[in-house]
Amino acid sequence: MDQDQRFIPRSGISSLGEQVLEFLNRHLTIISIITALIAVALLIVGPIRMILFPSDASSASLAPLTGPEKDNAPLTGSSNTLLTTNLLTRQLVPFTIIPDRPRDKIIGYTVQPGDTVMGIAEKFGLTRETIFFSNEEALRGDVHMLQTGMTMNILPMDGALYKADGVMNLQQIADKYQADVNAIIGYKYNYLEGATPATTPNVLSLLVIPGGVGVMQADLWKPSVVAVTDKKTGATYNAFMPNMAGSCSASLQGSGGTGSWSSPLPGAQVSQPFWGGHTGIDLAMPIGTPAQAADTGVVIYSGWVPEDWGYGQLVVLDHGNGWTTYYAHLSAISVRCGQSVPRGGIVGAVGSTGRSSGAHLHFEMRWNHNPDNPAGYIGY
Repeated sequence: MDQDQRFIPRSGISSLGEQVLEFLNRHLTIISIITALIAVALLIVGPIRMILFPSDASSASLAPLTGPEKDNAPLTGSSNTLLTTNLLTRQLVPFTIIPDRPRDKIIGYTVQPGDTVMGIAEKFGLTRETIFFSNEEALRGDVHMLQTGMTMNILPMDGALYKADGVMNLQQIADKYQADVNAIIGYKYNYLEGATPATTPNVLSLLVIPGGVGVMQADLWKPSVVAVTDKKTGATYNAFMPNMAGSCSASLQGSGGTGSWSSPLPGAQVSQPFWGGHTGIDLAMPIGTPAQAADTGVVIYSGWVPEDWGYGQLVVLDHGNGWTTYYAHLSAISVRCGQSVPRGGIVGAVGSTGRSSGAHLHFEMRWNHNPDNPAGYIGY
């Protein structure tokens, strides 16, 4: 046996074991309690730290940066070690939000069933006058000409649209629309770089007129009343739409008007009010709904109006006191020329004939044949 190896008597080993057992018996309970408390503390602190500090650097290793972020990230030690704090977290969104960006060019819109000039204007965040002034050729000065399937010009801003005639210069165009000539020249998509107020735009070119105001002429092109002379008697009468299929005798005189008005469609909602481009009001109701006389009167027109006038099937009552009323777009007519119709009597049925984008009654009140606002006389 090696001289350096020491011999420990068996009695000594036994004594050492007894001492260890005595130590454990005395202190095991205290050590266990301390160890358990430390473990519980770690379990509590871990989740709390993840909640309070979700951008901890330890989480960065789960999503390593690439591209410019990787190149600009602070590094220390090995090039594979990334130390960073306050990282942005990204939330998953299950849909895409398209921002409401401003338009910068003229776009086209196809009229849908039920559309009105007002509804189209609201859809694109424009005034109804802008829709009117930017579609003068299509509407011919009357919103009644709006029809399903036609294409409307939609401007990027409120104003007017002008098709150059090759004669008027920019200053004259600005004066026509009560606009600022510099705003016309400065609008990027008019492509007028280098132009002056004396410049005449190329013929047929389209110009956006920011803030431009056109002319409301809804009633100027309708020859509704014409003076005619009876060849036999020599008497002169104001004939309503003479020589048309629905025209009645020029000698018919209205009568019975009381001046007390009622709605031709009780309970109907106004889908388009009276304004400069609209000579009456539109009352929305299903096709076939009975249309009533707003006051007692005599039928002076009963029939179809030429397509380019827009009314479709039309009944006109003369109330004999300076007032006439129009009931347009009818699907059916219930009265004939010369018939006296009491207030509330049925003149026809709601339809969508003529220039119409949906079922409604176009109702007009005219004083001495000049359009007036029905809302001023009937509670709409």
